[in-house]
Amino acid sequence: MSYDNNHNYYDPNQQHGAAEGEGYYQQGPYDEMGQAQNFQQGGEYYDPNQQYSQQPYDMEGYQNYGQQGAAGYNADPEAFSDFSYGGQNPGTSGYDQYGTQYTPSQMSYGGARSSGASTPIYGANPNYDPTQFQLSSNLPYPAWSADPQAPIKIEHIEDIFIDLTNKFGFQRDSMRNMFDYFMTLLDSRASRMSPAQALLSLHADYIGGENANYRKWFFASQQDLDNSLGFANMNLGKIGKKARKASKKSKKARKAAEEHGEDLDALANDLEGDYSLDAAEIKWKAQMNVLTPEERVRDIALYLLLWGEANQVRFTPECLCYIYKTAMDYLLSPQCQQRQEPVPEGDYLNRTITPIYRFLRSQVYEIYEGRFVKREKDHNEIIGYDDVNQLFWYPEGISRIMLADGTRLIDIPQEERYLRLGEVEWQNVFFKTYKEIRTWLHFVTNFNRIWVIHVVMYWFYTAYNAPTLYTKHYIQTVNNQPTASSRWAAPAIGGIIASFIQICATLFEWMFVPREWAGAQHLTRRLMFLILIFFLNLAPVVYTFYWAGLQAISKSAHVISIVGFFIAVATMVFFAIMPLGGLFTPYLAKRSRRYMASQTFTANFYKLKGLDMWMSYLLWVTVFGAKFAESYFFLTLSLRDPIRNLSTMTMRCNGDHWFGNKLCKHQARIVLGLMIMVDLLLFFLDTYMWYIVCNCVFSIGRSFYLGISILTPWRNIFTRLPKRIYSKILATTEMEIKYKPKVLISQVWNAIVISMYREHLLAIDHVRKSCYTIKFLSKS
Repeated sequence: MSYDNNHNYYDPNQQHGAAEGEGYYQQGPYDEMGQAQNFQQGGEYYDPNQQYSQQPYDMEGYQNYGQQGAAGYNADPEAFSDFSYGGQNPGTSGYDQYGTQYTPSQMSYGGARSSGASTPIYGANPNYDPTQFQLSSNLPYPAWSADPQAPIKIEHIEDIFIDLTNKFGFQRDSMRNMFDYFMTLLDSRASRMSPAQALLSLHADYIGGENANYRKWFFASQQDLDNSLGFANMNLGKIGKKARKASKKSKKARKAAEEHGEDLDALANDLEGDYSLDAAEIKWKAQMNVLTPEERVRDIALYLLLWGEANQVRFTPECLCYIYKTAMDYLLSPQCQQRQEPVPEGDYLNRTITPIYRFLRSQVYEIYEGRFVKREKDHNEIIGYDDVNQLFWYPEGISRIMLADGTRLIDIPQEERYLRLGEVEWQNVFFKTYKEIRTWLHFVTNFNRIWVIHVVMYWFYTAYNAPTLYTKHYIQTVNNQPTASSRWAAPAIGGIIASFIQICATLFEWMFVPREWAGAQHLTRRLMFLILIFFLNLAPVVYTFYWAGLQAISKSAHVISIVGFFIAVATMVFFAIMPLGGLFTPYLAKRSRRYMASQTFTANFYKLKGLDMWMSYLLWVTVFGAKFAESYFFLTLSLRDPIRNLSTMTMRCNGDHWFGNKLCKHQARIVLGLMIMVDLLLFFLDTYMWYIVCNCVFSIGRSFYLGISILTPWRNIFTRLPKRIYSKILATTEMEIKYKPKVLISQVWNAIVISMYREHLLAIDHVRKSCYTIKFLSKS
């Protein structure tokens, strides 16, 4: 059986009377642009030359299943959509002024009488009652529609969606889906808060709030400077310096915000010439607070409509934010407001999204003999979603966007950039921002601090407990000790090791991160400082072992060795705490906006405060304190005697036929090296073990602090729950009328269950099963 309006399913074995090669999923040959050739489906597929004789939202396709109940719907189908709620005469709400000018949605894959939208199929039930449908269709979103305090009516919201569709050329079916999605979001929030608060919170989550991705991208890519100064008028390499100079005015910006509040005109006058981040955020917040409900709906609707047809561009959210920015600039321009004729349907998809999609597809697939074939390319040569997305993180990346004639997009006025996106040569814009080279060297760069903490600390322990290795003419029976300067200088080599690890990590970063990416850090200065620290740690060791020697007792060498040891300890602690990107660069500087995008999107960690912060510090101090103490007594001290014996052992052997006695004479040292390597491996494993142990202890303590215990079985918790509700929540001693405990407990429990349902944490079926019911039996 095939898809039928009355049965609502599809049988892939049904032939539909189609000719061979016309199946729905039949792949036809493609041309060089990726367009299908010789692909016909009886007028159901997109054909720009096809003349459609039916309106897009024909009532038979949505509401007239069986030709019943449709007699009352004689209005134009485009003017009476599934989500129209008012009259359909010109000038009334719900009327689409462009309705009669539009052909059906040519981007649909369904039949001519069904656009394929995800609209509920009313009337498909055999017991369908038309009167019940008309009653329910008046309030499809009850929480929003039934509230008289709603800041904007559904008819007006519908008009905004239709108007945006006509101005940008969105698909009609996509508009219907996004409208339903938007109203579902509003209705869901309006069921838990006031309608005004629901719209405000939704706008904050999508556009203007602290956690909105668009707001993060807006300031991370310094679009505020583009609006005020223009990237074309700035030296992009000196934006960081300009931002640092402007940051000095942040106190003035905060003072102005306190004085003028949300008065945009007064704020604009007071903050004129202030390009600091604080001033931009204050202006942004003031602008968001004075938006009307219509403007908030417009902002969200435009974002949803752009997102709804973004295809694979959805996987590049910051790229979509840039498209939204250009679209909003065009929408607010006189050029867009004065336009009378609607933009052809599919213009946004074909002109803006399709070129980017084709670029992404061309990175993975190529056309061979009319078929898409996967390219034989390694992933480190493929420009993927992350590479495309990260181009829009920095102004320098946005400035790379050029048209076919060589004009930079930032040199064009902001209100004209959206219309010129279709002329961009994307294959000349995008590039690799990170090379995923298959190599073990990633372990050095990505886990440099792990290596510093473990290797250097292990060296401190082992060097101190291996005096025979740096004692001149050590005799085991005499057990002669090394000089004091050698005792201090041997562990100080750990600072040299830490510096060497950081130098290697920096050199390998040059291999992985291309220098042309704006987010790539300047490594030359970091490398020079690391080399300086390396020689600073090397100098005391060289003076002690080479200049003073292993036998001479020198007071100056003793003092220098002590200083060198503490320099090594400071080096290890500094490198263990400071990330590689924060070494001698403004990467972590709060006042600098140079790397704000990387801090926003890749290094955005939750800030702990108060007791939580100190408990986190205490946890890690406990983990490493316990680990270092245990490792010293059970790993390093147990290696002290084997080092003394094996390092001084003289092997008496004849060797073998192939190598003679060259290997067997060094057998003791080979065994010693293997023991040290295994001990280092165990030194790494101890850290994870102590992390698990300490984390369990801290979790148990945290649960006791919160008044619960994870040591109590769940069964006991639930069986004791009624008693605890009665004893800890209910004030039974102050009740004038005494009720049975079951009645009181059931009311509290049911209130909790119902509140979880209102918060959309439980389904209605779960509510019925979870509610506490009491059956009263008669005395008879």
